[in-house]
Amino acid sequence: MSPSEPPFHLWIAADETRTVVALAPLKVSGAPVKHEWGSITDLRAVPVPEKAPNVAGIIVLATLVLIGAFGLCLSGAPFLVIFFLAALVLGIGLAAALSKASPSQVVAPDQVAFPNLHQTLDEEEREDFLDLVESAERAGRALPGVERVLDPAEGGELLAQVLWEAADVLSRRQQLRPQVVRQQQPTPTASPTSPAAQALAEQREKARALWEETEVELSRIRTAIELAAVAAENAAHDPSAHDAVREAYRELADVYGERF
Repeated sequence: MSPSEPPFHLWIAADETRTVVALAPLKVSGAPVKHEWGSITDLRAVPVPEKAPNVAGIIVLATLVLIGAFGLCLSGAPFLVIFFLAALVLGIGLAAALSKASPSQVVAPDQVAFPNLHQTLDEEEREDFLDLVESAERAGRALPGVERVLDPAEGGELLAQVLWEAADVLSRRQQLRPQVVRQQQPTPTASPTSPAAQALAEQREKARALWEETEVELSRIRTAIELAAVAAENAAHDPSAHDAVREAYRELADVYGERF
């Protein structure tokens, strides 16, 4: 049994470098923006703003250090002691003035215990997934307007399930990406009939087929989510569009049910 059962609940957490999707609780260090809708908890790290050096503070600090050093000189303190204290105070002050806050990071407490319940996405896959989340949330916002046709709780759970399926597909595409990139690079000339060349061609064909398979699956998921959003938005004002809502969410159920 997964930590998310029952009921089904999806956790999404994103920082500046990666997005983690899981069926177990996630955290983001610091003070993230938390957004809950349907069967989803969405955590986003707050970007750390670039902090310009505090020039005025540095000047004030240097002035105070000079005044203090001058005062110690008048009191007859040894030069080495004055130099050491001035350098120490100035160093601590500069470190504090120039220090940068560490960026927030995603924390997945259960990833080691439940690796199959976590997907980590970066680069293009991360951006594609967040776009799907935005479309799914749009569909979720329209659910209360069609509650006579579809239970909003059930619809929200189905959207979360399809996003979990999307994370799985994107994770597989992410694993294929290095192979596809290597295929685009020039390779040493070899006889096409040699065993090595034939094995390489087979590997390329297999990677290309798997890549195209993930693209087809992603296209179907993207279309199903967008149709669910449009159908529910239209049905909120046009009762004759209720059948379109049923059909759209039937397609979402098929997308998730075919694998799970």
